[in-house]
Amino acid sequence: MSANVFSTMLANKAIITMNYDEIYEALKENDLDWVVAAEAIGCSSSHLMNVCSRRAESKHVATKISLLIGSTVSAVFADKPRYQEPDRKTKRSSKVSDAKALLEKAEMAIAS
Repeated sequence: MSANVFSTMLANKAIITMNYDEIYEALKENDLDWVVAAEAIGCSSSHLMNVCSRRAESKHVATKISLLIGSTVSAVFADKPRYQEPDRKTKRSSKVSDAKALLEKAEMAIAS
């Protein structure tokens, strides 16, 4: 494993993810820097850098930075399982669909 790859042990599983320097290099490959990326995302450059160095958490920023460097959130921030979870709106929508299906099934059982 190279020295510049951030590696963590979690539940006896090695998680390899991009570190701060690798994210910056990927931005540079796309002719971007912290300031330009932060402005495009809609946050301060210091907040963006803090998220990339894991000193702050923001699923929104993590998702956007992953898109800017042409990767996935799970590849860039594999050490942050919360970032891979569906957002609250998606979870809620799924729960509403499940509840409607349950009600529909119950109404059909009552009608027969």
